[in-house]
Amino acid sequence: MKKRDIKFLKELVETPSPTGSEEKVAELVRQRLTGIADEIHTDTMGSVHAILSSDMSVVSSTLEDEDVDVAAFEDSGEYVYAQEEAHASGNVVEMATPVFMLAAHMDEVGLMVRYISDDGFLYVSAIGGVDAAILPGMRVDVHAKDGVLRGVVGRKPIHLIDQEERKAVTPLDNLVIDLGLPPFKVKQKVSVGDSITYGVKFEKLGEDMAVSKSFDDKAGVFIACEVMERLHESDQMEGTYIAAITTQEEIGTRGATTSAYSVDPDVAVAFDVTHATDYPGIDRTKHGYIKCGAGPVIAKGPNINPLVFQRLVAAAEAEDIPYQLEAEPGVTGTDARAIQISQSGIPTGLVSIPLRYMHTPNETVSLKDIDATIRLLVRFALDLESDASFVPGISPAPERPYEDRFRPKKPVDAERELAKLRRKMEKMSARIAELEDESGQMSTVQKAQIELFEKMTAKASEEPEAADDLELEEKAEAILEETAEKKASSSQPEILGGPYAQAQEAKAAPQQMNNPRYAQQQPYAQTPQYGMPGQPYADAPFERQQQMRQGEFGAANPYGAHQPQMPYQAQTQAQGKPSTFADPKAAEEAAQGIIPGKDTLTIIPTNIEDVEDGE
Repeated sequence: MKKRDIKFLKELVETPSPTGSEEKVAELVRQRLTGIADEIHTDTMGSVHAILSSDMSVVSSTLEDEDVDVAAFEDSGEYVYAQEEAHASGNVVEMATPVFMLAAHMDEVGLMVRYISDDGFLYVSAIGGVDAAILPGMRVDVHAKDGVLRGVVGRKPIHLIDQEERKAVTPLDNLVIDLGLPPFKVKQKVSVGDSITYGVKFEKLGEDMAVSKSFDDKAGVFIACEVMERLHESDQMEGTYIAAITTQEEIGTRGATTSAYSVDPDVAVAFDVTHATDYPGIDRTKHGYIKCGAGPVIAKGPNINPLVFQRLVAAAEAEDIPYQLEAEPGVTGTDARAIQISQSGIPTGLVSIPLRYMHTPNETVSLKDIDATIRLLVRFALDLESDASFVPGISPAPERPYEDRFRPKKPVDAERELAKLRRKMEKMSARIAELEDESGQMSTVQKAQIELFEKMTAKASEEPEAADDLELEEKAEAILEETAEKKASSSQPEILGGPYAQAQEAKAAPQQMNNPRYAQQQPYAQTPQYGMPGQPYADAPFERQQQMRQGEFGAANPYGAHQPQMPYQAQTQAQGKPSTFADPKAAEEAAQGIIPGKDTLTIIPTNIEDVEDGE
């Protein structure tokens, strides 16, 4: 799945939409389908209907009153007939057949504030099917009029719960939500009837899995939007496709009831989630075997039109998409229940995504299943004939699969193709602008480092375009001269200097210059060493202290093998450097090899001139 798609899916599931408060997700859907659908309408239930018409539809921006009553559509949110067999909606005067409705609900389960106590605690009721057993200790978001408030579902700690009470689930009526605010502020900010959702975010999990709240059924909303986009990009559309993103499914498929009545499609498929049974604790003999990652689930039963079921299976086989079957012996708890019995009856199918831990904050799905479902529905939609019939026992069964079906391409719509190219160019231009902006933010130092590194690389490979050797040598000599001048001007005696150290520095300078990481660290300062005058005395490593106390001065020499180890005073005298200690006893101990540390006398070096002046 592309990063753009992951971002949209994440935005969908993280945007709160408890049943009855779906406006924010509806706005996301309208934004996503703008420029894809020919028309987008929202009815009084809050459900969004996006219409995508093929070239065979009659579209007009100037409508006559005798053709279609536009005002009636906008006021009531219902579709009206312009002609005997042609629906009219806004600018689409005549819809090409068949009219195919894709339905998915955008509401999620949650809680609602029922009562606010004098102590500032919230008592709540469930919106939809909420398991009270999972709530204690959970963080939630209270959607108040002035913004979101973070709360915690409180319960007595285990230390204060009797043994018998521990075995029982605390009823929802006995749970409270703590906002951490004074009671008067709680009553100022929160009102009875405010909705509450789980306070969690979207995360990718394991391999091709994702976890979040409200995949039920924003995974279906995501699928519907993606199917509409891919149909829009196809050159084989024949009918009219309507994405009905419905409301209030969790309390009785209410949005689907009104949407199915107003759209009155020729055929419909609802997308939802179903229970995965591939984890411990579920009896597969009762609930069947549904596995995450094994493909979309196609339902079969009295709630499903048998010819729609056969076409869904045929589409999966034609696209080589793995699929699973689910037995639904009664009505389903999905939008398909309401759609099937709307108007004079609508041929309806149901495709579901396997989902673990339904109606919890940690609903888990496979991203591969979502992608496979999108491909399945696109193929199903494109294979619908204009005269498709779905009467059980009378209409002919579909071909399985449609491998030999000839689908001639329709003439190219120049305006639509230009619009597609224009949108692609806009996206490409925006991306180019982003890249140019990122490139322009590169600092001058970084550019200089890269340039120097490339020159040195070219010199090492002795390529014709190698950098000027003379220029590089001059830079190296300048660094060496600058280092020598700093040493000459320093007032600190060179305890550890000498020809060897200078040779090492001269050797290291060009190498460090070649490395871009050192470009901002010029000139190179001498690394402080243990025992250097003018530097704070640090504790010597324990092992080295033991060696020096035992007189093993030559065994481990951190200053290089070119000098034998000797006491500090002896070192400085051998190099012709004067050294004076404030305490004669300290000087004597230093001459015997005693090194300052936690358990030794601290030696404080001073300037010889200051001592002679009596300071």
